[in-house]
Amino acid sequence: MLSGCAIISRDTTRTEGYNRFAIRAAQAQLWNEAVFRWKQVISIDPEDSKAHNNLGVAYEALGDMEEAIASYQRAAELEPNNKYYRLNYRRCRIHLRRSGGDAEDAPQLEEPPSTE
Repeated sequence: MLSGCAIISRDTTRTEGYNRFAIRAAQAQLWNEAVFRWKQVISIDPEDSKAHNNLGVAYEALGDMEEAIASYQRAAELEPNNKYYRLNYRRCRIHLRRSGGDAEDAPQLEEPPSTE
C-alpha cells in the first residue's frame, strides 16, 4: 500500500516542477515551452484544472483560440464553481465569435485571462 502512495507523491512532485517551470516560461513569454510543460502536467494528471486553464492562457497568447477554448472549457468542466475558469472560457469564445470563428452566442465579458 505504501508503494502506491510513493508513486502518487512522486507524480505530484513532478507535476509541481513542470508547473513551476511552465509559469516561469510564461512569465518570460516563452509560450511554446509553457504549453509543452502544462501538457506534461496534464499527461500525468488529466484532471488538473489549473494546468488546463493555464494551458488555455498559453494557447491564447500564441493565437491558437480553438485550443485555448478547449483548454478553458476542460478547466471549467473539472471545476465548475471556479469563476476565473468560466470567465476565461466565455471571454475567449467572445473573442473568437467576434473574429468570425464561432457562431455561438456568449455573454459580453472583456477581461484578461486569469492564470493560477
